[in-house]
Amino acid sequence: MSWLEGQGRWLPTDALRIAVAASVPGAWAVAGGPAAAAMLLALGGTMALRFARMSTAADAVSQVVLAAAAWFAALGAYQLVPGLDLAAHLATGAVLALLARTLLLRAHLVPGGADGAAARVLHVTTAVATLGLLWELGEWAGHALIAPGIGVGYEDTLTDLVADAAGGLIAALASEASARRARMRRGGSVDPRP
Repeated sequence: MSWLEGQGRWLPTDALRIAVAASVPGAWAVAGGPAAAAMLLALGGTMALRFARMSTAADAVSQVVLAAAAWFAALGAYQLVPGLDLAAHLATGAVLALLARTLLLRAHLVPGGADGAAARVLHVTTAVATLGLLWELGEWAGHALIAPGIGVGYEDTLTDLVADAAGGLIAALASEASARRARMRRGGSVDPRP
């Protein structure tokens, strides 16, 4: 069965995707349009995870991280718990790194094998940093144009961007280390996937 044919099958983690989809109107009811928009982005991430077809455990944990980050925003938890915002950016940066690495490898946009490890880490970390920048621009636009209560500021933006990139870098390095161990177990195969 090809990758595309397999997309029509029910996956065990699709129940989580349904819960995230149901959370979009729930976030709207709890905190309004900006919270629903954040949850809609989390839903987009969960759907991208489905297409990436990572392991069931990685898919489930990644979906929980994305949904939790969006729910924390809807519930105002970032204002109540010091450091939660940075922890969420680290965790979502790691999730996005795993997703970006999988998709870049599948599309043959990064080199495979042991020789391509540095290039993969660079591309994945750059992708996560770019997505983090787009998120921060969206936060600023939301603050400026829709809801002034959306927290933005110089320090918040910079620390969020650093946390995104750090989470992406850590996950990219960990993925490469895992792939290297798997290659050694297989006798040096060039497949870079863990």
